[in-house]
Amino acid sequence: MRYRVLITFIIFAAIILLPYWIYLPLLLLAILYFPLFWEGILLGLVIDVLYGPSFSLAPHSLPHYALYALLAVCLTLPVRKHLRTYA
Repeated sequence: MRYRVLITFIIFAAIILLPYWIYLPLLLLAILYFPLFWEGILLGLVIDVLYGPSFSLAPHSLPHYALYALLAVCLTLPVRKHLRTYA
């Protein structure tokens, strides 16, 4: 549990300090590694708020990275047991 919180803070710091080609793969790896990494959706919303277009409730300005993170979390649910390595 501590590692999950630590990784969340590391990804948050990466979103603030590093370019997108570093924090987006980190976010995707965390979503794939941790079961039900719902924090990824919140981190996607942080990306949208900081770097996305102006936020409004119009359908054309939905938070894209938060939706991508939600899609990634939902897609990994059925294949979770096949993603685990048995080392």
